Amino acid sequence: MSIASSAKEAFVISSVAAGIMLSGPSLVKAGVSVEQNDHKHVSIETSQTIRYGHIGQIVENVQTKLTNLTLYKGSIDAVYGKQTEEAVKQFQRLHHLKVDGIVGKETLTKLTTLNSSAKELVYGIQSEEVKPFQQQLKTLNYYEGQIDGIFGPLTLKAVKEYQEKNNLHVTGKINTPTQIHLLSNRNKKGKTLKSVKVKAIQTTEVKSSVTSIAKSLIGTNYVWGGTSPSGFDCSGFIKYVYEKANILLPRTVNEIWNYSKDVQKVGVGDIVFFETYKPGPSHAGIYLGNGQFIHTSSSKGVTISDLSNSYWNARYLGAKRIPNS
Repeated sequence: MSIASSAKEAFVISSVAAGIMLSGPSLVKAGVSVEQNDHKHVSIETSQTIRYGHIGQIVENVQTKLTNLTLYKGSIDAVYGKQTEEAVKQFQRLHHLKVDGIVGKETLTKLTTLNSSAKELVYGIQSEEVKPFQQQLKTLNYYEGQIDGIFGPLTLKAVKEYQEKNNLHVTGKINTPTQIHLLSNRNKKGKTLKSVKVKAIQTTEVKSSVTSIAKSLIGTNYVWGGTSPSGFDCSGFIKYVYEKANILLPRTVNEIWNYSKDVQKVGVGDIVFFETYKPGPSHAGIYLGNGQFIHTSSSKGVTISDLSNSYWNARYLGAKRIPNS
């Protein structure tokens, strides 16, 4: 038997020996070893490394797992080729592992503990898993907010725009296809003069709409936790008004504060913030112009007040603007 044939046979045998089931954690924990010529036992638990060019049962198990995760589209043939390598890279991107196309310890451990495709991220959640996608959307010029892990209105808008521009199904969810596309994309979106002009027109219309809707609710009673015309608290009122103007906002004053952008000069439709019963922003209203703002007072319900009023002036923190409003 030739040296090449012997090496190939030895490789196949070791690959098959390593091919214990990948469908559960047993692959990582199993103390399987093979005896070499020097009579030393070599562990192949998570020290087993599978890469391009390998063949055998372990490769087939990797392909099967990646197929179940909707990442591998090729035939399950136990051959670690280009398609398998690319699927492994996609898996590594999705789970924030080193992207090298090699199934080493970390990748193998992650593969064995997953039972389904990558977690779908949806509007309203707050998670560390959202941050890398916010960062990538920001890098690609789709997202303008903070990298805070909050899947709020700005993130939702960016995701939908990204899906539309890249011919993905527009769901507003960071699902597996969107995650894969995002983490593989290195092309920044170009800014056009046309889009800037449209935004400017929308801004004027939104400000007018927001103030009109807000004024129509004057006299509505104050209700702690209220978010409808049957009763509002201060942030519930602001959220309701903006949603009627087709702009989604977070629920609490503090979240709105973190979501909105600083402005040098307050303008109509901006949010004015106050520090009242606790440190930091705890009350807010919508600026109407001429030093007046509309808000929900605990004693008067929805009402208009003056920023120059001694109570509000002493507690005023500043004004911020809702992005793209």
